[in-house]
Parts: sequence; structure tokens; C-alpha cells
Amino acid sequence: MTLYFASVLPGLEYVLSDEINNKVTDSEIIEINRGKVFFTTAKTFTCLSSLRSADNLFQVIDQFQIGPHKKHLSHVSERISQLDLDFIDHNDLFWVNASRKGKQTYSRFEAAKKAMEGINNHYPDWNIGTSQNHQVEFRLDIEHQHVIFSLRLTDATFRFRGQTRRFSRASLLPTVAHAMVHLSDPKSTDVFVDPCCGSGTILSERATYSAKRIVGGDVSGDVTKVAKSNIDDTKAQINVWDARELPLSNGCVDKIVTNLPFGRQISPDEDLKLFNHHIMNEICRVLKPTGRAVILSESVNQLLGEAKRLGLLCLESYSLSLKGLNPTLFVFEKQDEL
Repeated sequence: MTLYFASVLPGLEYVLSDEINNKVTDSEIIEINRGKVFFTTAKTFTCLSSLRSADNLFQVIDQFQIGPHKKHLSHVSERISQLDLDFIDHNDLFWVNASRKGKQTYSRFEAAKKAMEGINNHYPDWNIGTSQNHQVEFRLDIEHQHVIFSLRLTDATFRFRGQTRRFSRASLLPTVAHAMVHLSDPKSTDVFVDPCCGSGTILSERATYSAKRIVGGDVSGDVTKVAKSNIDDTKAQINVWDARELPLSNGCVDKIVTNLPFGRQISPDEDLKLFNHHIMNEICRVLKPTGRAVILSESVNQLLGEAKRLGLLCLESYSLSLKGLNPTLFVFEKQDEL
């Protein structure tokens, strides 16, 4: 069993740990910290790459203790110089990226330099790159006296799903969109709708699972063109519509997942409270009894009030740290009609 950790948007740690448990069958969650989930598994990286709520994946190489002063940095180079790193391609340029939390008298850059010295002491023919030019990246995380030395397994293309995707203003990160999809409990029989689909990030993430039908829409024709360019039209149907008046019949949708307008990112033409009122009415109308709605919004008190009025039970909620804002991710379930 190998120890890994996945970084994740703060607030989504338990969503990611649930995804790990569901997708990595032999995994064991070891520890959950802010923005990190540690787990063990014997599975290959191919299996780990299915963890689409994770920002990045790291393989833990070593853990040890260190003092808070500059004189203690020599322990970093000594310890790392003893590690077996033969499993890494030495023809590639390497780099160490460090972070620190605590009252140390050294900087993270000084810690990173000592780690690179340790690697070179053991492997003098390995070449140090730069922060912008390297193929192998190690990570040195120092939290008070505890040190974790790891190998980064992914780059930005992992969390952004490659570099061909187009994003519109206020687009969600694909990792956040996938966490929302995961919370909807996707089933192959689902009729799935995103009433405010924007550039289609949520629809793209839902399309990684089978479904009966995937539908999205936005009030802007220009935005829906971006969404259509991002998604194979055989996987999702994209419409120009007003989310306050959905062209859908009552009780026909199993799952709704959407990012409502909030904060400085985007504002609807009308008053935000009135917009939320209308769209919550529509969400409740088109949902089947026991259907699920996963909604991201900054209007916490209003959404809870609207949900109570409409008979939507709040199953879970997660406070996120997103682009300087603190929206809440809600999981609602429509109560079965008596």
C-alpha cells in the first residue's frame, strides 16, 4: 500500500474522501486536513486519475520532524539525501516547491533549497530546473515541526481537463463542478439538468457518467455557444432559456446541479433575491419527488428559507472558499408527495 494525498478546494475535503472511497476500492482514508485528504491504496495512477474532485495528486515519499530555526534546515538536506528516488527519471529537470505553516525563522524558499541540495547529494548527476522549467516536481510541506516530502503526480491539465476547453466569465473550476455532480449521486437512469449552465462545466463533468438525458441552458446565446463548443452534443442538449421559466414539465427531472449567480462574479439583470425566488420555484416544480438538487450560492439564508417553503429538505451543506468568496454548497431533496 502506498500513501498519497490529494489537494482539494477547502470545504470539499469530505466530498473528495467519499469519492475516494467509492472509486478506489482498496483505499483507506488516513487523515483529512484543510485542503488535503491522505489515503493509502495499492491501485495504479490510472485508477487515481478518476478522482475528478481533486486539484492535484501527490505520492508521499517521507515524513519526519524538524525544529523551527535555520540551523535545523540541515536536517532536511541530510534526511532527503538518504532517500531512494531511483523510481524517478533522472534525465528530467527537477524542482522542489515548499510551503510552511508555523513560527519558523526560515523561509519556504530556504527550505526548498535545502531539499534540492539533499537530492543532489544523493544524485549529483540530476539537474535542478527552475520554478517554470522542470519535468519532475517534489513538494515539501512543513507544518510546525512536521515535514511531508512528496512527489507531485499531476499538473494543471489534470484539474482543468486539458487545455482545449473554453471558459466563460464566472465559470466553475471543473473540480468543484465534479464535486457537485458527485453529491447528486449520479445514476444511469437520471434525467439531469443544469438550468444556469454557463460554459457547461457542470454538464461536462456529469457527462463522465452515464445518464438517460443531460440537459442544460443559459439565458445568453453567446454563453451557450461556448458550452456547445466544450461538450459533445451527443452527450448533452444545450438550450437558450430563462431559468425562471424552464420549458420542462412538472416532476420530470431526477437531478438538478447548478451554480447560481452570486458575488462579484456575475449579477442577473433583476434583483438577486427575486431571481433566486423564481429559480427555486422552478427547481422544485420540475424535480421528481425524492429528486435531488445540488446548488452553489452565496444567498445562504434565502435559499434555506425558500427550500423550507417549497418542501425541499437540506441533506448536506458545505461552506467553500472560492475566489475570495464564501458560497455554500447545498444538497436538497424534494420530499415525496403523500
